Amino acid sequence: MIPVIDYKRDQLQDKIREAYTTVGFAVFTNLTYSYQDRIIKRWYDIFRKFFDLSLETKMKYPYEGDTNLGYTMWLKENVDPSAPKDMKESFNYNDKRMPSHLWPTEIEGFKNHALETVMIADEVTERVLWQFDKILDLGVTSKGLVDYHKKNYSTTRVIHYPGYKGPVEDRQMRIGEHSDYGTITLLWQLNDVPGLEVQDLDGNWHPVPYVKNGIVVNIGDLLQRWTNDYFKSTKHRVINSHIDKPRFSMPHFVDPKPGTIIKNLTKEKDKYEPIESLEYLKWRLSQSY
Repeated sequence: MIPVIDYKRDQLQDKIREAYTTVGFAVFTNLTYSYQDRIIKRWYDIFRKFFDLSLETKMKYPYEGDTNLGYTMWLKENVDPSAPKDMKESFNYNDKRMPSHLWPTEIEGFKNHALETVMIADEVTERVLWQFDKILDLGVTSKGLVDYHKKNYSTTRVIHYPGYKGPVEDRQMRIGEHSDYGTITLLWQLNDVPGLEVQDLDGNWHPVPYVKNGIVVNIGDLLQRWTNDYFKSTKHRVINSHIDKPRFSMPHFVDPKPGTIIKNLTKEKDKYEPIESLEYLKWRLSQSY
């Protein structure tokens, strides 16, 4: 159900259009170069050392709501406000607005390796948005999505879902049902422990396959609004099917530069009032923490 799209194959735009006007998710191969895959693998080995630190040490770098950066402890966040807390811990970072006091100092090379991954994510973002611009016929006589994200407000997160054998509350999951808030999300599934599921437009849930060196790309609420519902932002979750095994992932949440007014990019009649991107993002984040 969740398509796997080779970025280097023919009929790329047709496959992208089909994926994102229906289920809103796809797994891409060949979006990165082999040297970039090696950098991501090295970062995976490094950031796991951070999660191995004591809670007292990790809490030296606490999540700050005004920047959406820093460490969030186990059972702190719930992306579905109606459900119990998510069974995960995470660390958010960024290359442009990360305060120096939030960079962990206990692990050699942590900051430099983290910043390398942001550069890779920004390059991948541009490749994806360039394809969207062509599908939407933007960027020649009008401003395109690539332009709106040149100075972006994006955030990268590493997530650790610890292996767990204790009690679980009703409706509690590794991550509860939610849609993402911004333009798009890039997700590296860094080990092969399953659990990520996507809800289709009929309400059915489908597993997202693990593909080595693949990148899951999904539409966020802002882009659905921006495209007047042409591209679909769909709910997803991480279920407890393999809760006894640790799972690691790295989402990169792509948001336009602050001050961007989100208004209909299509030629169809407007379905939404214009809204400022950062105002909307901060409102959505306030519902989760």
